[in-house]
Amino acid sequence: MFVSVGARFEANVEALNMVETAGNYSKHRRVPYIVEDKGAIKIIYVPAVSGESIAHAFQELLAEEAAAENQKVCRKCARGEFLKSMDEENAAEKFEDKKTPSVAEEIEKGIVKNCTVEDVGGFLYAGKPPVKRTSSFQVSYALPIKKMAVYSTVEPQLHARHAIIAKVEEKKREVGTAAEQMLYYVETGTAIYAFTLNIDLKAIGISAITGNLLISEDEVKARRRSTIRSLARMLSSGQFGAKLSRFLPLGGIISLVASVTEKPFTITSPIYDGFEDNTMKRLEKIAREFNEEYRYFVMGREGLDTPEHVMTQLLQYLKSRDIV
Repeated sequence: MFVSVGARFEANVEALNMVETAGNYSKHRRVPYIVEDKGAIKIIYVPAVSGESIAHAFQELLAEEAAAENQKVCRKCARGEFLKSMDEENAAEKFEDKKTPSVAEEIEKGIVKNCTVEDVGGFLYAGKPPVKRTSSFQVSYALPIKKMAVYSTVEPQLHARHAIIAKVEEKKREVGTAAEQMLYYVETGTAIYAFTLNIDLKAIGISAITGNLLISEDEVKARRRSTIRSLARMLSSGQFGAKLSRFLPLGGIISLVASVTEKPFTITSPIYDGFEDNTMKRLEKIAREFNEEYRYFVMGREGLDTPEHVMTQLLQYLKSRDIV
C-alpha cells in the first residue's frame, strides 16, 4: 500500500530552517518560487523549510516510537544521529563480532534487521561492495501556498546577549575593555506553508536487492504501524525544524489530506487552492481506469475535524486491511 499525505500549516514568526550565520546575523532558508503576475510568469524568493529538516524530525520520532514498541533501533539513530550505515565502522554494530560481510545481500539484511530507522529511511553503505537502500518515504520542501507566496516574508529580529557583570569587570581589568552585551539578528519567516509526504509501506522490511522479506511479517506490520504513528505525532506536535526552544511558531495545521492506494500515487500539491477536490477527482479516475481500491481522508469533512482525527482514521483503515 502507498500512503500520501499533504498538509498546510500557518507559521507566524518561525526560524525553522536557518542556512548560515554571517557574523551576528543568522539567515533563513530561501528558495526560488514561480508566481504569476498579470499574466506573466515571475520568479520570487520565499522562505522555506527543507525536506531534509522535516525528514530528520520524522526519523527522530520514528526512532522513539520504534524503541517504545521494542523494535530494533541502532545506537546512533536512537540518539538522532542519522549517519546510518555509511561505512564499515558505522555498519559494524549490526553484525556478529562487529564484522561487516562482503556480500551486498547480507549487508543489507543485517542492517535492516537491526535498525527500524534504516529500514524505513534508507541508507548508503559506501564500503566494498557498496549497498544502497532507497528511503521508503519521500518528503517535499515546505513552501508558501501559491495565493500567499507574494505575502510571505522574512524579517530579522534583534536580540541581545548580556554578560555577567563580575566577569565583565574582570575582563576590563585584563584587556582594558569588554562588551557588556552582544547584539545579534535572527531572520524569521511568516507564511502559510504546505508540504507533501509519501510512504511506500510495501518497501518496509523488503530487500531492495532481491525483493525478499528480510524480517517476519509481524515485524513488518509493527514497523509500518510505528511509521504511521510517527507521522501522526509529527503533525500533531509540530516538532520539526530548528530553533523551537525560542522561536516556536504560532499557528498550526489548517488543512490535511491523506490517501491510501494500492500503487504509488501522490496527492495534488497542497500549494494549490482546491487541492483536496482535485486529488479526489484523480483518485476516482484511477479507480475507474485501473480497477484499484483507494481510501481518502480530508480534514474538515465527514467528522474529521482535526489532524488527529485524520491520522487516527488512516491508521484504523490500515489495521482493518491487516497492513499494520
